[in-house]
Amino acid sequence: MFKKLPLLSVLAIAFMLSSPGQSQDIAAGEAVFKKCMACHRVGPDAKHRSGPILNNVVGRAAASADGYKYKKSIVAARDKGLIWDEANLQAYLGNPTEFLREYLDDPKARSAMSFKLIKEQEQSDVIAYIASVETEAAAADGAEATEPTEPVLSIDEIVAAQSFTDEYINDPVNISAGKEIWFAQCTHCHGFKAYPGKAPKLKPAKYEPEFVFKRVYKGFKKMPAWNEVYSVDEVRQVVAYIKAPGFAP
Repeated sequence: MFKKLPLLSVLAIAFMLSSPGQSQDIAAGEAVFKKCMACHRVGPDAKHRSGPILNNVVGRAAASADGYKYKKSIVAARDKGLIWDEANLQAYLGNPTEFLREYLDDPKARSAMSFKLIKEQEQSDVIAYIASVETEAAAADGAEATEPTEPVLSIDEIVAAQSFTDEYINDPVNISAGKEIWFAQCTHCHGFKAYPGKAPKLKPAKYEPEFVFKRVYKGFKKMPAWNEVYSVDEVRQVVAYIKAPGFAP
């Protein structure tokens, strides 16, 4: 878990970022940020993935994270003076390519980010969360040493430990929870609107649930590993939805 700013600082950020008539919820924004974690990270240990880290992005010039190679259109927007204030971030999150085309007055401009966060409240919440994460890594002076923790299982060991009963797969609670995660995250690449091109069409009846879990949890080729985003239980629920008779991507 990332270290958070002191409460008063967090409240100040939320106040400065909030727009009239729209409150922001940092905790809700943290949940929304899971949708972004296939490409982005934020926090003291963040590293670039397919997208840049988002540390200190609020109020910063576009395309300015050190060590990340940006695409042509976003660099052109930076050179034109684009600053990521909340209004610009919200507009960009809603439709990245359309935002760049309007900002640059260039119908051929294109964002490398295909994901769209449509709901304004989710946009506002996730921006508040990103702004609230303290980006400086360091334990406080004089902090007590933490006690050693028990060894944790490796990813391969976790994958190998999975088994699914018919009762689990057919549990409506598991199916419903997995469906919610699917439409929040997976459908962008595997939904019917994503074909052809982004990802192969799924044929869940062909695979055992343990195999599906392995692909989702560990990743495969260009597919990210979701173990950094979702818990084992959440990935198991995704499997339950994928294997459900009513699965409809």
